[in-house]
Amino acid sequence: MPQFQVKSINAEGKIFEAIVNAANTVEVYNEASSKNESILSVKKYKEPFSFTRFQNMLYRVKPQELENFTSQLVVMLRAGVPLVESLKTIGSQLESDKMEEIVKDIIDKVSGGMVFSKALSNYPRVFNSLYVSMVKVGETTGSMDLVLDHVRSFLHHDIEVKRRVKSAMRYPIIVMGILVIAFVAVVAFVIPQFSAMFASASIELPLPTRILILISDLFTKYWMGTLAGVIILGGLLRFYLNKPAGAYQFDLLKLMMPVFKNIVIESSIARFAHILETLSKSGVKIIKALEITRETIENRVIAKDIENAIAKVSKGVPIAEALSDSNYFPKMTLMMIGAGEKSGALEAMLLNIAQQYDTSVNLKIEGLSAAIEPLLTIVIAVFLLIFAMAIFLPMWSMTDLVG
Repeated sequence: MPQFQVKSINAEGKIFEAIVNAANTVEVYNEASSKNESILSVKKYKEPFSFTRFQNMLYRVKPQELENFTSQLVVMLRAGVPLVESLKTIGSQLESDKMEEIVKDIIDKVSGGMVFSKALSNYPRVFNSLYVSMVKVGETTGSMDLVLDHVRSFLHHDIEVKRRVKSAMRYPIIVMGILVIAFVAVVAFVIPQFSAMFASASIELPLPTRILILISDLFTKYWMGTLAGVIILGGLLRFYLNKPAGAYQFDLLKLMMPVFKNIVIESSIARFAHILETLSKSGVKIIKALEITRETIENRVIAKDIENAIAKVSKGVPIAEALSDSNYFPKMTLMMIGAGEKSGALEAMLLNIAQQYDTSVNLKIEGLSAAIEPLLTIVIAVFLLIFAMAIFLPMWSMTDLVG
């Protein structure tokens, strides 16, 4: 939620400044009015630059490390061990130096009086917004072990899905790698031999041959310029994809890919339902729960649809109706959400939706390799066709010329 730097005067005439969390300035003024305060100035708060915080933002750990940390913390808290003592025990057993350093810093902050969720928020690339928000819920309700167990389940589910995708993609990646190596070998060593022969024959070369000869020249005669161009283009592409507009376009592309789009959409809806169900069950208000869900959906296009829905829900529109403008939430799913809202069983309905999509995603991932095989066959066939045309068409012309 946005933060605002507010300068106010209270009923006693005392002027003070504060950092306020609010959706917009109207909410800031309404809150001040409810406290019988008058606002002198309000502006968006920008946190001053801190090299330590900047350094913390670069920290990343493996998902499995985070799951192990969370699982151990759940066990310790359920055994009645205080938080700081639990963190010290876990910190002494960590294998990763980076994670050990993070846990030590969190221990120091919590021992100094900082709440646990605030200490975690200093490492946003390790503990995401869902993790921090769930810990806040645990601090408020006094059920930290239960909340962290939900977080552990989310982490485990994400790790399993990514593991299955990597396993299914292993064969296609190996095939594509071999194909790329074969292509480089052809244009670097085979095409130059034929190029010299075709040049001495003084015949008009067909388009596929000219294209392969051009690529061969780039690889052999101008390899330094080609390498520099590839590096520059790769850097520009990476820079663009790191920008919000570029990342959005890349996520949109994922939703247009024939094999992958259903997996992306269904896994996003499953995640949406899981998180919203857990947060709602934990007592988080629906707007806040939707905001946390939006921040943790990995596809920015679907996250944007949820953001648009939040604006409507805040005006009293039901969730199902607010999501109806999205192209990625099926009508049946929206009908189930709507039925849950009307019957007061939204949490149970969301859990049912999540489980259905989890099952569907698992089945699609299992068949991922089989679904990609026809595409690989087409790519290999096109590669062989272009190569054959580039070599044999000029040779036939040479044969006709000799004849």
